Amino acid sequence: MALNDDDLTRYARQLILSGVTEAHQEKLAETSVLVVGAGGLGAPLLLYLAAAGVGHITIMDGDQVELTNLNRQVCFATDDLGQPKASTAAAMARRINPSVVITARDEWLDDERADQIISSGLIVADATDRAETRLRINRFCHQKKATMVFGGASRMEGQLSSFRSGVDQDSPCFTCIFPDISATSQLPRCSEVGILGPITGVIGSLMAMEVIRQSLIPDQPFGSDLCGKLMLYEERDHFMQTITVKKRPDCPVCGG
Repeated sequence: MALNDDDLTRYARQLILSGVTEAHQEKLAETSVLVVGAGGLGAPLLLYLAAAGVGHITIMDGDQVELTNLNRQVCFATDDLGQPKASTAAAMARRINPSVVITARDEWLDDERADQIISSGLIVADATDRAETRLRINRFCHQKKATMVFGGASRMEGQLSSFRSGVDQDSPCFTCIFPDISATSQLPRCSEVGILGPITGVIGSLMAMEVIRQSLIPDQPFGSDLCGKLMLYEERDHFMQTITVKKRPDCPVCGG
């Protein structure tokens, strides 16, 4: 997809970055991303992907906008209370960049929909706060040879990683790090423990950067990605650490 004059102007500030070429921008325009969750993480993630020129974005969420969302879910305003999240977020993203194709699905991701939507080459950004949905995304991404970008945030901390186990047999999957449902208690829901809004902005923005990295593999100019790594972020003490994670031979999803 060749860039026109408006594209060259819109994306000028990222096209002048060292190592970034028009071919990279054209590849972004051809990239398809499924964002699951239009909340605290999904909102900044969606807006930055649209602004960067990711060409095909589906935003999926079965919830409606509530007053408690507004401290962190920057796609929404007070006038949006009661409106479906996915459609409302999609409308905001289209205002930012009408040249990208944004599809809204005001529904939850179940097994049937995951089987229909997730396919080889797709990047699935997990911006949910539901353990069962994360595990479902991981399972279908592995089976369908898609890429999963995972982000989690609660209180004043966050986590970030990406998984390509269906593409690279040596790469771990989400279940390698969180081997059972009880392990995901490390990712409590915001309604249970609280959340400071800027934390979701930080992690959602980092998720957008990781999606961009994954979309440009193998010729991406932004340094190493987070496959095989888990990034930990803690705002209270301004702490960030990236640890290496390995594939588990006994993993029920990608092992063996």
